Amino acid sequence: MSRKIYLIRHSYAEEPNGKRDIERELTLEGQSTVRALGRHLIKENFNPDVILCSTSTRTKQTALNLVEELGMNEGAVEYKEVIYNASVRELLALLNDLSDSQKSIAIIGHNPTITFFGEYLSASAIGNMEPAGVVTIKFDKLKWSEVSQGTGVFSSYFHPNH
Repeated sequence: MSRKIYLIRHSYAEEPNGKRDIERELTLEGQSTVRALGRHLIKENFNPDVILCSTSTRTKQTALNLVEELGMNEGAVEYKEVIYNASVRELLALLNDLSDSQKSIAIIGHNPTITFFGEYLSASAIGNMEPAGVVTIKFDKLKWSEVSQGTGVFSSYFHPNH
């Protein structure tokens, strides 16, 4: 059974300017860029069983703009506090605990961990995911509980401004 994960970095966010990091909001450019990402993902038949999202304001806004652009139900988004300051190990644990009935998932998170996680899963040099960038990784004939370092195949990287 083939599985797919989309790793999405939140879109462009405002500078802290006295706000707590978790409260930073998307800029107008950030909202526009994530909408452009959504238009691209429509062409790619993006339809994950679930979107796991950090609880920061900017990731929530990224998720809401994305599902609206895609015409998806907001109920497809599950907010997970652990994603906000997650380590690669914590993201892997989240992935390994998924139900095998879920064939395709998305995670909306933060750099550098979201990039590191993509590199860990695929054993590929991804570099630096830009805000609103998405990495797609495929897993062939694995259960989620079997996914680990280097078990995925890097499929693509996309950013709306490229």
